[in-house]
Amino acid sequence: MRRLAGGCLLLTLVWVGCSSEAPSPPRPARQSPRQKVAKAPGPGQKAGAPERAPVTLGPAKYDPEGRRDPFHPLVEPPKEETALDVAGYKLSGIVWQRKQYFALLETPDGLGHILRVNDKLGPNARVKAITKDAVLIEMTETGAMKGKVRTIRLELQKKEEGR
Repeated sequence: MRRLAGGCLLLTLVWVGCSSEAPSPPRPARQSPRQKVAKAPGPGQKAGAPERAPVTLGPAKYDPEGRRDPFHPLVEPPKEETALDVAGYKLSGIVWQRKQYFALLETPDGLGHILRVNDKLGPNARVKAITKDAVLIEMTETGAMKGKVRTIRLELQKKEEGR
């Protein structure tokens, strides 16, 4: 059985190797676009000097119509800051971390903010101190009482027993 398989294999190799077609010639190597074909030098040129055409650039033109100014900010800063109204603010919690307190403050529109000591809350208000149960906000008055400093205390709401 092995002899029969070996004989068939040998016969197949001989038959393929003795085909009547001549082998195809090898393909020429492809030239990359960066390679240039050497040309015969023209009259007045040296044999080794490459041929270069002079490059002329005109003045640069820019048409800004329909485009935004890249040096103009995308978002305009607010022109005038309004005074802080702490009446609607709610102190949600106080967190102790590495010898420092952080206050969790909720604004009237439902947004939460994390406050630290000396954070600004508007043009004339800053966090003066944070204790374990309250936040002290220092406000500088404007208008008729200009320069007077007022301190506002926001306290945590205590949970009632039985709830």
